[in-house]
Amino acid sequence: MRVLPLLAFLLAFPAAGPAFADPAAQPAAGGEAVSLAERLSGIERIMWERDARSIAGLREQASKDEDEKVRARALGALTLLRDTGARMVYLERLSSDPSPRVRRAAADAIGTLGIPPDRIDRLSGPLQKDTDSMVRAECARALGKLGSRAAVGILMSAVAIDPSPEVRSLAVEALSRLRAAEAEPILATSARQDRSPMVRVQAVRALAEVAPGSSLPLFRDLWKEASDPELRLEAYRGLLRTAEETRLIEEGLRDADVSIRFSALRAWTSRFATMPPDTRFSRTSTDVVRLEALLKDPARGIRELSRQALEKLGYKVRPDGFSYSIDDR
Repeated sequence: MRVLPLLAFLLAFPAAGPAFADPAAQPAAGGEAVSLAERLSGIERIMWERDARSIAGLREQASKDEDEKVRARALGALTLLRDTGARMVYLERLSSDPSPRVRRAAADAIGTLGIPPDRIDRLSGPLQKDTDSMVRAECARALGKLGSRAAVGILMSAVAIDPSPEVRSLAVEALSRLRAAEAEPILATSARQDRSPMVRVQAVRALAEVAPGSSLPLFRDLWKEASDPELRLEAYRGLLRTAEETRLIEEGLRDADVSIRFSALRAWTSRFATMPPDTRFSRTSTDVVRLEALLKDPARGIRELSRQALEKLGYKVRPDGFSYSIDDR
């Protein structure tokens, strides 16, 4: 008679057995979309955990996964894990992957990890010919990071003729990294004439690195004549790297642009740090009088920097409304 209750129980719950089957045996809702999501989330987990044991699998995904998102993300993970052993994976993805997203990730990996290509055209070729501007831009950046002097001519060509401002800007940055003094003429032309304000600013920065002295007339012209505030500021910063720094600080402190006045003040007050600790300026000295006047400047940043400079010189400064005063008590 005990069999009857057991039989009744089994008949009442006919689906009890399949409910405990292996979940992997069930068809996944969403099909391939879920599979893609799982692959991507797996890569995210590896990146979060910095799991170097997964490098072999990431290399496989970067090379062979059917989805460009997975390939690109796997390359990003390999870069994060500092995998310098996947050299051919990066080079092959850059040269042959159909996805611009993947090619960009490969170029970024080469530059970030300092992967030396066996031939310079592995990077210079895509810089000249890739149809995607951001791939070309990443190749320019990578050439600069790798310190490849053999690429100077190609980078100069990119600055001159590439239609993308992003590519021209990063090619200028690469020339600056390479300290390519021979690029001064093309950099000067870009600083004066490039259609993109971003490229002009980057060209001025590069000239301040590779040829500050001979670029003084250009810097002065741009500071006096340019309408773009950022370009004026970079030109002034370039001037501060020349032999005329002292006189230009005086001019900069009188400029109407707050950013230029701040740069001039910072350049001037930075000299105080090199003075002996017991250096003391008298209360009526030119330096103290000027700093006292700047305690009333409309720009808060200039007031604060002046206050800090005076305190380093041994003066007490007290709040005075929205500005400061020297405390002579």
